[in-house]
Amino acid sequence: MLLIFAPAACGRHAEQPPTAGDQPILVIENYSGLAPAAERFALPGYVLLADGTALSRAEDQGIVLSATRRRLSTDQIHEVYGGAARANLFRSHEYRQDAILDASAMVIRITSTKGSYQTVVVQPDTREGGARGRVVDFASGVLEAGSPDGVYAPDRVAAIVVGDSDDTADVRPWPLAVPADKMPGFPARPCLIVSGAGVRPLLDGARTATFHTRWSSGDRPLSLRVRPLLPYEHDCADLTS
Repeated sequence: MLLIFAPAACGRHAEQPPTAGDQPILVIENYSGLAPAAERFALPGYVLLADGTALSRAEDQGIVLSATRRRLSTDQIHEVYGGAARANLFRSHEYRQDAILDASAMVIRITSTKGSYQTVVVQPDTREGGARGRVVDFASGVLEAGSPDGVYAPDRVAAIVVGDSDDTADVRPWPLAVPADKMPGFPARPCLIVSGAGVRPLLDGARTATFHTRWSSGDRPLSLRVRPLLPYEHDCADLTS
């Protein structure tokens, strides 16, 4: 892998990172060509905020999606932007693989004080070279930028119904104060924001569940996912925007 964040290469350049605001300045998403419906609510693979907080998607804890935190200094953010410039990310571009159907894709969105840009790499491969390879190397390298800062502990989460099933091997009492048919978005996309004192008991129960667990509400057991809201997300609509 290229050492794209070497200190010797961290000089200031034309595209400067924003230093204020509550929106992410760098987002890396990875999409599977045949992803299940629940993936539309997945956490991004990587998010960098203007204040230097970085969040990376981690292994699920039961049915709870989770993330780890890292902290970047101002100089380290500039190093990341220098790496982005060398990967040509300050120009929107799509690197296609037209011969592949239902291919996976990596999408990188980056914002500078001059504007926002999106780069798409269809069917990314860590063995690639050239322009595509530089983008893939950047996405891998940025995960190690900064210093570890523990597990992301959300103060607001979304409980999402992702399907129903006749599976009765592990059926548990409904964990929410609001029944499924009263959740916002019912019946197409039921999703409820839980905050305050309701977060801890929901997380404690959901972390002992599995993707085979069903929750009893109404006539059919339902499948749930619990997703932390990121600092710039405010409601269920933000999760799929």
